[in-house]
Amino acid sequence: MKKMKNKLWFSLFVILMLISTTCFAASVSSDDATLTLVENNVCTIQVTDFVQFEKSLIEFDETNKEFTIQLEITNTAEEVFPEPTEIFLVIDNSLSMDDEVSPDVTRLATVTNSAKTLASQLLENENVSLGVVSFSTGDEEGTITDASLLLTPSHDVEEVTASIDSIASGELGPRTNIDAGLTLANQNFSEDCQSKYIVLLTDGVPNTAVGGPTQTYSGETATKTRATLQNITEEGVHIFSLMTGVVDIEEPSTGISYKTLAEEIFGTPEEPTVGKFYYITDDEIEQTVSETILADITNVADSTIHNLNIYDYFPQEIIDNFDFSYVTSPNLGTVSAEINVEDRYIVWHIDSLAPGQSGSLTYKLSLKSTINSEIDKQILPTNEKVEITSEDIVSEDGSHTVSSTVSPQVQVNLPEETPTPPVNTVDNTVANTIIPQTGTNNFPMIFIGIVAIVATIVGVRFYQLRKNVK
Repeated sequence: MKKMKNKLWFSLFVILMLISTTCFAASVSSDDATLTLVENNVCTIQVTDFVQFEKSLIEFDETNKEFTIQLEITNTAEEVFPEPTEIFLVIDNSLSMDDEVSPDVTRLATVTNSAKTLASQLLENENVSLGVVSFSTGDEEGTITDASLLLTPSHDVEEVTASIDSIASGELGPRTNIDAGLTLANQNFSEDCQSKYIVLLTDGVPNTAVGGPTQTYSGETATKTRATLQNITEEGVHIFSLMTGVVDIEEPSTGISYKTLAEEIFGTPEEPTVGKFYYITDDEIEQTVSETILADITNVADSTIHNLNIYDYFPQEIIDNFDFSYVTSPNLGTVSAEINVEDRYIVWHIDSLAPGQSGSLTYKLSLKSTINSEIDKQILPTNEKVEITSEDIVSEDGSHTVSSTVSPQVQVNLPEETPTPPVNTVDNTVANTIIPQTGTNNFPMIFIGIVAIVATIVGVRFYQLRKNVK
């Protein structure tokens, strides 16, 4: 008997749930519905100091009951090498560069290998070309011939690499004419190039200059070399000077330390004569050339954001009542083919966003032909939230996530029911009492009536079962 009672009550519950669901979630045609824009809110997120995100409604079509949303993310940091750029590597090939800095590894080998790494990284930018000059002294010491032009600016990484390798395998000169190396490089920039750099890699204080005395460290040699650095800089060339292996001991002919002699020309790393000056030991060559100088030239060590994920979450009402389709694919990265129905989002992934880069995509939301009547006159946010994640994001809660719930808002309006006009003539077909009509206005009476009928049937059946048991 108890089991039978439970079955009866369960049946009643199921029947009532079906009736309730059917009545409350009625589907209706959207043919006569209207779609209006309530709030054209723009969702903006400051992802980092230099990365900005914006989600906006860019087109609203009231006739076709659809609208277009754009997602856009921009790295506002200054673009690296936005115009054609030429960089000369000016490399010392004097005898002292043949000194070993580790077992069976010379200073020249370390410098040239690091220079090749620097070159390959710089040439990843399509606007960059590299030239190569070597310098020491030759048969006409104290002239421009103390330097050799190995390659005019080229974007071919193989040509640049081969030119650098030729220094390591070539003949070394006895002394150091930095003035000749700088002058020859400056003479071979393209006339129309506006962005110019020189990277000077040397292990010695110059002891000769163009047109000056030879085998002297201070005095006129220092003055000429310093003046050349300054004059080239005034012409708009950026100079990065690296000096390695110069110990802080006394130079015999002058009684002045090599470090002090170098500072007469280049200044100090903290206060350089021009550009940047790196005074380092041999064990710092690789890192300084291939990492530090690269970061200083490009000036974007912290301006690229990596592994970006942009999640655009949708309310259930939007998913149920609007068709989703892409208008344009992202110009950077990849995006979900469709909305993830379980989690209610699309995700846009970008591997890296460099300075000056901008990515965007657009999608359309169109009112379905059949919609849920309960969204009538509701103000619907077009998205629930936007959430952006990256390990490069520094958020206050430590989650590497930023988000916003700001969203454009729309409204769907269904037509009002037209009331039945009053009847002025007597008609025997007209009932004396009001007959319940279909429609949302009579829903409470219909629902109460159905529930009462079902309850009565169940009650009668329950009474009969009890009577039979007795």
